[in-house]
Amino acid sequence: MRKKILTLILFAIFLQSCFKKKEEKTITQTTSEIKVSDTIQKKEPSVKDVQYNIEVEKIDSIQFYSAETKAGNRQEKITKIENFDEARKLLKGVVEFSEKDEYGENQAVKKIRFRNGKIFQNENDFDGEFFVAYFPGEDILLCEGGHTTDVSFNLKNGLQTEDTGNPDMIVNSPGKAFRLNGHFGGQECSFYFIQRKINNEYVKIIQLDKEFEKQTKTWLCIIGKSFWADGKTLYLTEGSNYTESGVKKRYFKIMIIEK
Repeated sequence: MRKKILTLILFAIFLQSCFKKKEEKTITQTTSEIKVSDTIQKKEPSVKDVQYNIEVEKIDSIQFYSAETKAGNRQEKITKIENFDEARKLLKGVVEFSEKDEYGENQAVKKIRFRNGKIFQNENDFDGEFFVAYFPGEDILLCEGGHTTDVSFNLKNGLQTEDTGNPDMIVNSPGKAFRLNGHFGGQECSFYFIQRKINNEYVKIIQLDKEFEKQTKTWLCIIGKSFWADGKTLYLTEGSNYTESGVKKRYFKIMIIEK
């Protein structure tokens, strides 16, 4: 009888030990799940969710050229096709041009089938967009509009001049996360903006000329020289014929601020 009771006691102890281990495992799993959840909540925000601004500082020529010397020349030349027939062959099925006239000058864009499915169409051969160059690396078609304005098309996404700019004006930051871009408006001055590389495409994040004027009370009409000192610091000169105390060229340092 004693042996039977002892056996029952040992069995009860065994069951209690099993329940305790199961309870500890459940607690461990719950703790692990909480840690995973916390990790997800603390994940850094996406680049596309960041807000951007600039701080503009007027500097002197010594500061400008000293920074330029330290920065060196990092710019890579963007491949550019100016031969109309070559560009036309490359863009077959994407861009439809009008036929050349007797002088071989009528190279107007009639229709664009953008790679994302959007369509651009212009039936007027003499009041439209005329071929200037194709930039295959950027997949941008640059044209000339009335008053020699820049007209450009991003063939990937259908965005036009104000968001695409003129690739001849592009100045990349080290690492190419940011870049200065712009386009000629047809009346002496150009428009300038900053782009950020997001999801492998460059997106306009700052209308530079507007923000620049707000902070400096100076119209950013023509950028003479520009370079990036680092990933977020841009130097430039304003080089229009406008004079300030007899000085034509003015020097500026621009910092990109992320919020």
